[in-house]
Amino acid sequence: MRLLPKGVQERARPHIARAETFVRDFEWTWTKAVLAALVLWFLAFTFLAILPSWWLYFAGAKLGWTQQKPWLFRLRDLVASGIYGTALLVFIVVPYFVQKWRRRLRSESESRPTGGYR
Repeated sequence: MRLLPKGVQERARPHIARAETFVRDFEWTWTKAVLAALVLWFLAFTFLAILPSWWLYFAGAKLGWTQQKPWLFRLRDLVASGIYGTALLVFIVVPYFVQKWRRRLRSESESRPTGGYR
């Protein structure tokens, strides 16, 4: 938070405290897990399938970025790869950092003991 101006920090403080309380105290139930899986599936389908496909159609049909314009054709594919790659990265990285944040708020250790004889 050192990168933000003091005014923004003061305005964000209650929202951050509320988010930290939610992350620390949240417990999964079957209903919450099923609803979360449904929402995540919908978001993943939208950002990993529909949005890149729409962009390829839009760039080819509406903007005219076809193989006759090789640099624009490559840019079209680069943008589609960026949309797909960014969404995939977000779906992998965000849960990791939320879990790490939750462990820090709950004062749990980073190690995950597996039990058994050693």
